[in-house]
Amino acid sequence: MWYYQNDAIESKYLYNFLFHKKQDLVKQGIGGAQPNISQTILKKLEIPLPNLETQQAIVSKIEELFSELDKGIEDLKTAQQQLKTYQQSVLKWAFEGKLTNENVKDGELPKGWELKTLGELGKWKGGGTPSKQNKSFWENGTNLWVSSKDMKCKNINDSIDKITDDAIVKSSAKIISKGAIMFVMRSGILRHTLPVAIAGKELTVNQDLQSVEPYEFIDSEYLYWYIIGKNQKIRQECSKDGTTVESIDTTSLKKYNIPIAPIKEQHLIVQEIESRLSVADKMEESIAQSLQQAEALRQSILKKAFSGELV
Repeated sequence: MWYYQNDAIESKYLYNFLFHKKQDLVKQGIGGAQPNISQTILKKLEIPLPNLETQQAIVSKIEELFSELDKGIEDLKTAQQQLKTYQQSVLKWAFEGKLTNENVKDGELPKGWELKTLGELGKWKGGGTPSKQNKSFWENGTNLWVSSKDMKCKNINDSIDKITDDAIVKSSAKIISKGAIMFVMRSGILRHTLPVAIAGKELTVNQDLQSVEPYEFIDSEYLYWYIIGKNQKIRQECSKDGTTVESIDTTSLKKYNIPIAPIKEQHLIVQEIESRLSVADKMEESIAQSLQQAEALRQSILKKAFSGELV
């Protein structure tokens, strides 16, 4: 810890100046994840130093502008949270039938809907890892081999690793059909989310994933959005106990209930979800940009403050 005290300098003035120079100081630090900034570096730092009265005026102006800026940031973050609540509400309404039916009573399924378990919705397949010792399974591979590190978007059309045709024939890897829904079943990421995605083409998956190839009465995207909406609840109810790595119990997952609308209505529900969430996503993107601009403005205020342009 480094302390500095001098009657010729206002402490808040010094604090704001060091905050302004934070990134420059970090770049000069020594170390990895937490670089250390030596006293030598700090002592050599040149500080523009007007008289004490001017320093106090600068601090007062910074605090006034930062107060306004912080209020704006707070409003943006509130809007951000409201958007997340809206997105969850859209998914809740969708699978209660409220986006496509009038006068649906709470706790009742619309006419023509039925409850089924995930296990009843399609053909389930696990994954496998071809031997890394066998080069013929991996060299110049063209078949997607999806692992949890690839499960970061809605539709999977590429993977970091790929395997050969020989690997599919001679190993535990299996072809998963286009349109299948894939779940990450074992990964540290399950502490906070259940990754789920749709196979954009034929592919294979590793042993930490499970997939379900939906029957004709199920729209893949309908199933995908249901899992997204119930993500937290599924993790809570289907997690395995007593495992060193977070895991989802396959049997519990297959027993999980899902309300099934008629197939034509499923298509309409997907359209409604994606239309509404698309608008929300654009708003969220705009808010994120505004938050970045707010931080840039904070630095601009400090730059002006210590170049004599603020007061």
